[in-house]
Amino acid sequence: MAQRPQQRRPEVKQALGLLDAVEKAAKDCERPDLAERVEAGRQRLSDPAFHVLVVGEFKQGKSRLVNALLAANVCPVDDDIATAVPTAVRHAPKPTATVLFEPPPSDDVDAPKLPPRREGVPVKEVRSYVTERANPDNEQRVQSVEIGIPRKLLKDGLVVVDTPGVGGLGSVHSTVTIGALPMADAVMFVSDASQEFTGPELEFMKTARSMCPNLLCVLTKTDFYPAWRKILELDEEHLQRAGIDAPIIPVSSELREYANKADDDEINQESGFAALLSYLEDNIVANAQQLTIDAAAGDLLAVTSHLEAQFESERSVLDDPDKGEALVAQLEGAKDRAEELRGRAAKWQQTLNDGVTDLNTSVDYDLRERLRTITQQADESVENSDPADMWDEFEPWLYRRVAEDVTHNYTFLQLNAQELSTTVAQHFDEDGQEVTAELPIRNPGEVIQSARVAANLDVTKMGTMQSAWTGLRGSYMPVLMFGMMGGLLGLAVTPLVFAPIGLIVGRKALKDERERQLTQRRQQAKNAHRKYTEEVSFRAQKDSRDTLRQVQRELRDFYSSRADQLAKSTTESLTAAQEAVKADKQTRVARLKDVEGHLKKIGDLRQRLRAMAPGVEVTA
Repeated sequence: MAQRPQQRRPEVKQALGLLDAVEKAAKDCERPDLAERVEAGRQRLSDPAFHVLVVGEFKQGKSRLVNALLAANVCPVDDDIATAVPTAVRHAPKPTATVLFEPPPSDDVDAPKLPPRREGVPVKEVRSYVTERANPDNEQRVQSVEIGIPRKLLKDGLVVVDTPGVGGLGSVHSTVTIGALPMADAVMFVSDASQEFTGPELEFMKTARSMCPNLLCVLTKTDFYPAWRKILELDEEHLQRAGIDAPIIPVSSELREYANKADDDEINQESGFAALLSYLEDNIVANAQQLTIDAAAGDLLAVTSHLEAQFESERSVLDDPDKGEALVAQLEGAKDRAEELRGRAAKWQQTLNDGVTDLNTSVDYDLRERLRTITQQADESVENSDPADMWDEFEPWLYRRVAEDVTHNYTFLQLNAQELSTTVAQHFDEDGQEVTAELPIRNPGEVIQSARVAANLDVTKMGTMQSAWTGLRGSYMPVLMFGMMGGLLGLAVTPLVFAPIGLIVGRKALKDERERQLTQRRQQAKNAHRKYTEEVSFRAQKDSRDTLRQVQRELRDFYSSRADQLAKSTTESLTAAQEAVKADKQTRVARLKDVEGHLKKIGDLRQRLRAMAPGVEVTA
């Protein structure tokens, strides 16, 4: 079945054409530094990636939804299997599959993080790595799987990621899903029409909505449940009450698969996938493409501004030589200010260094406060119950809470790092124009997986035989003691007389022993959950410090390169003006014609860039 044609506003091809023209202009003006900046924009435009995470509880039809959406059997689907690791499906000229294995574990937290090992495998063998049945407890240490297929829907950069279920999965699976939310361009939450949204599902969607700009709900299996319209209505009411702004699109993967085989547009419309495709293309892909193009246009406009400034100063001198000396003096002052931007005493440098130091403290405090709250809640839960009875429920809760709070801590880091970047940009540019860098914030799920401590607890209550023996041992000693006392006093008293006393003391001994063992189990439980949270805290703190150091380097290098470009531009402008002042009339006339020709070409490029991305501000 033919895919709906992609809408791109404006066309990436047009943007790449303008990029080539600006790069040629930079090279013609002998500005290799600006040409490199153009090349960075080319890489973003040539290979964009817009990630849509498909999430939801177990057995809700996520994998089959991905297959039906792409009209390809790329994700294993069976009634008795579940997806165990994330599976990313992107465009490729021919079907390919790559498995990413986790690097070998290391107890040295200061050791550099190794990249995952990549291994190509046949597409038909993917199920051997991504399903819970073929890879129980992820014993093969698979981090993720990447699949490439030739599909128009994916051609413009859309990447569809099938994830493990979000509930009841312990630390690894839920952390991978939650940790990937801030890195996603959109989240597609899947729930089938068998019942309305559950409390955990709504809580997850609140988390997803706070971390990702786009949230879409998909109601699956409408062909199997006749009352799906009632469920749809109830789900919409739940979202409204919860304050979650997200549309719900009902679909049937069964009908979609039949429509693809029969090439039947009417059934395809009935399946709901036409509406789903329309939403993905118009609200996610097109918007993401426009953001990418706008970012590239901002850089290209900045390059043309550098080139234009160089020729504008020269033209001013050539037009009016009498004002040449004053203009040269102004350019010398501009050159000095540009040089100051490159120094360590520059305001943006101080803002960056102080900001990273303050952010390090804030992120560390935020993490400690979150884990402290978890510890207090865990202690309270243990004190009010018996760990032997509640640990099977407590342990998954602990893993989920820690995963969520570590992810929120990383989101806190990411938002504040972006705010710091904006502040540095404002101090870098006196006119207040924003220049923001792309910050390398890691996936927090990797941190929790690196914590090789689990909150395991092996405790048992006293059995019937053990209780009986404890009671007998406690009652036997009083009976024996009173019997011996009677013998010493010369009293012929049968031990049975003291049996009631023995029973009372034995019962007290049994109660004391039970309380002692309960106290011991509670202490063991507290030690277990504290050991886990302390290990996660240790790893997360180390990783956040490393992340902030990397952020500092990225921002420093980013703005240093901009300062170098500005200094180069002012130097070129000053040199051109100085030469124009010294030139004779005939030389000035000839040169003025060349300069105006360059300015006209640059002006034409600026107009085309403005038409392609209206409203985009010029970056430094």
